[in-house]
Amino acid sequence: MLDRILDRTLLLFLSKGIHRVNTDDIAESVGISKRTLYRYYASKEKLITAVMNHFKIKMRGRIDEVQAREDIPSLEKFQLIISHVAQMLSTISRELMIDLERERSDIFQDLMAFRAANIKSLTGILREAQREGTIDSKIDVDFAIDMLLASINGLLNPEYLMAHNTSFDQGLSKIHTIFLNGIQARPRASKAK
Repeated sequence: MLDRILDRTLLLFLSKGIHRVNTDDIAESVGISKRTLYRYYASKEKLITAVMNHFKIKMRGRIDEVQAREDIPSLEKFQLIISHVAQMLSTISRELMIDLERERSDIFQDLMAFRAANIKSLTGILREAQREGTIDSKIDVDFAIDMLLASINGLLNPEYLMAHNTSFDQGLSKIHTIFLNGIQARPRASKAK
């Protein structure tokens, strides 16, 4: 029952934010009475905290699954993790991020710290990619990860995304592409005559 409550509430929060969802909506979505909901979670505030922790556990599980795979090269693992993160984060509505930032700054800051820790955990994958020869051995991986994290923290916040009419996953995709490919134009292959 707990997982069902958390999963259904997460879907509601992700799509509508926190303010637009009340306990009646949650109980109806789960298919239980409001009284039953309050038996599991004494307040909406406690449910919000539990739901966001549930979301973090799901995300970390996806990252751990990819990191454990031995059948793919490290750079592909890095790209797959970024893709999974983008996919999961793309489900978060702007409303939810704004609600968390304004009303539950404790959870918002915790999510930001969680994001930073997960990005930092990719350092080992990039070092392995250096050993495999898929990224330049002269690159300072710690600096590269700090640069990636600074880009994500600086650009993937509700205000910036709203001002640039960009979703979280679109922004992350752009950062990822520039991070891996740079901005320098590549020479075009000449056409045979």
